[in-house]
Amino acid sequence: MSVIDRVKEHFESQGVKKIEVAEWGEEGQPLVIYSTPMSLNEKRNLFKSAKDTDLAVMVDVIYLKAKDKDDNRIFKLDDKQVLLNKADPEVIARVAGEILNSVPLEDIEKK
Repeated sequence: MSVIDRVKEHFESQGVKKIEVAEWGEEGQPLVIYSTPMSLNEKRNLFKSAKDTDLAVMVDVIYLKAKDKDDNRIFKLDDKQVLLNKADPEVIARVAGEILNSVPLEDIEKK
């Protein structure tokens, strides 16, 4: 197997992250967000449009990568303004951080 094939295999093997957000759940159950790893190209596009102090990039991360178990986006474009203005910034930061983190939570818990 070539080096580039091993590079691609590693990226594809990272799998889907499962992020539980208790604050956004209902009936005592957390909202479960699924996210595939962000590629370098996705990160580049996100950060290219962001200013040095533009924290809105966290909302963009969530908007672009947060999916349900059936691989459907959870948030619509119209939801970005709500996430920017009417959502707890600490929850936004935590969820975006987990999406940006390249290691699935299950792997971190095993260490």
